[in-house]
Amino acid sequence: MDFNITAGEEALVINIAAKLRAGHSPTADDLAEELGDEAPPRVQGLLQKGWLIVDSEGSLALSRLAQAAISSRRDVGGAEA
Repeated sequence: MDFNITAGEEALVINIAAKLRAGHSPTADDLAEELGDEAPPRVQGLLQKGWLIVDSEGSLALSRLAQAAISSRRDVGGAEA
């Protein structure tokens, strides 16, 4: 897993994590529709870096390592204050 992600990729990971916590399973197409043309290359980059995984229905999820990285962040609903 590549821990070097851009600010845009980080924002996308946080967005996806929030959607997953809310019970939604976003797809790459959903994100492209919501966020525009910048979403697909960021999704691809995060897939290549090991931050995201795609299930058999095409829904995106955080990898286990990404979940651990996000869970320790108070600013994105991770560790309790």
